[in-house]
Amino acid sequence: MNQILRNARRSIFSNESKGVYAMKYGLQPADRIKEPIFQTGFSKHHSIYLGIDESGQEWVVENHKLHGVRLVRADQFFKEGQDYRIERFTGNQADRITAVKRALGVLGKPYDLILFNCEHYSSYVQTGKAESQQVNVAIAALAGLILIFLLQPKIKN
Repeated sequence: MNQILRNARRSIFSNESKGVYAMKYGLQPADRIKEPIFQTGFSKHHSIYLGIDESGQEWVVENHKLHGVRLVRADQFFKEGQDYRIERFTGNQADRITAVKRALGVLGKPYDLILFNCEHYSSYVQTGKAESQQVNVAIAALAGLILIFLLQPKIKN
């Protein structure tokens, strides 16, 4: 694992060769990968493309619900027939390097559905702020339901 991290930190931005998945999806280090969890597409799994190490291996980092933040080989992460959406990293090259350092800096951090899920993690990597729109929407919906319940007139017998 330490060798993988050294290779990733040292060569993640090597432009000598493009990886298979980088070319297929137009990926660059710190780009966000979104994949639907349910067929409705409502809930999505968010991951970060890291890039290519010295040996030519492509890497993705994800916050997995069972394993926390972890490195995954791209050939094990991407599945045939899956619909991936890519959210491009918008910063400059220095920002991209900072984002990759953030991605690697929290390896091993545990998953938390409400406080640090895969969307929180990907947002943190790209912006420095751990945020989840999915959690915000769920909390707002729950608060709305509670408010509606509380404002319902009481029925007297």
